[in-house]
Amino acid sequence: MYEMFANIMISHRFSENDGWLTTPFLYDHELSDKPSEFEIFMALEGYEYQYGFVVTSEKIHEEWLHRRKLSKNETKWSPIFEREEDNIQFNGKAYEKLTDFADIIGEKTLVLSFLGNQSKKTAMIFKDIYNWIVTVFRWNVDESDTEEWAHFYMNYDGLKDAFLDFLNEFDPLVEDIIVEEEMDRDGKMLLRVFTVHNALKVPLEIESEGTQKLFKLYVAIFVCLKLAPSVLIYDELDSQIHPLILRRIVGMFHDKEMNEMGSQLIFTSHNLIVLDNRELRRDEIWFVEKDERGFTTAYSLDSFKSTEKEIRSDMSYGKHYLAGRFGAIPYANPGGGV
Repeated sequence: MYEMFANIMISHRFSENDGWLTTPFLYDHELSDKPSEFEIFMALEGYEYQYGFVVTSEKIHEEWLHRRKLSKNETKWSPIFEREEDNIQFNGKAYEKLTDFADIIGEKTLVLSFLGNQSKKTAMIFKDIYNWIVTVFRWNVDESDTEEWAHFYMNYDGLKDAFLDFLNEFDPLVEDIIVEEEMDRDGKMLLRVFTVHNALKVPLEIESEGTQKLFKLYVAIFVCLKLAPSVLIYDELDSQIHPLILRRIVGMFHDKEMNEMGSQLIFTSHNLIVLDNRELRRDEIWFVEKDERGFTTAYSLDSFKSTEKEIRSDMSYGKHYLAGRFGAIPYANPGGGV
């Protein structure tokens, strides 16, 4: 997913010497030099869009953008553009004028990336989709330092108070969060973050890893819930935080009053607390299973309704998962390990 979004955001700046940010499937020699395919579906202003592309590190082989109305009666997709190698075809009168761009879009540049950065009126749908994707891939919480996130606390009204309210639900001993400027040995001004306990300032870096993670993560949560419709994507959301905090975060996105923007949370977890019929619907729970060749398949709990006995809404999903009913469990090692 990172590779898809990253290339959409930057491919319009690629030169002939730049290589694509893509990693082929490495567990099979026959597939190691094959193209990679990416596809995403999104809903914007009454339409559902299907966008995707096929690439190698050398060039783009295919790219497409289709749409259809968000209606139960609408099943047919209408192409906005389709690309095969160097041939880019725009469809419909609304996009005819974009044909002039086809000859200047390079073999390493995505049409969406290029037109998403143009101000031409007929390219507005590309700009809207591009901006939506940039919003989706806004956050990379774990791979940035605390100082980066401290700037948000200084500039976003209401963020610090909202974070304190959230944190005090689980740790009432934290009285305040303070962000201060300090000069390092080289004369450079840096931001340092402190928590306050019993009127004493404690550097954030000596707090638990869970508290440090929440300090950064809550910025993304705050923006998603209060400031901009977004999709927050997070791998291993449960790492370093208590299961009840994980449950609380999931609940915040479900709460229509808290989630004013209608934002979406997509996350991976190994914590069974989320396999609860009171927390998530069956179609919101997806399992990821890797086979003996290294191929990974994702499927929803809801899909079991048509393949096996009905999955009752009152059953213990976690218990049945551990029993192997839904798959997606580690292969047992005959020697005794897992």
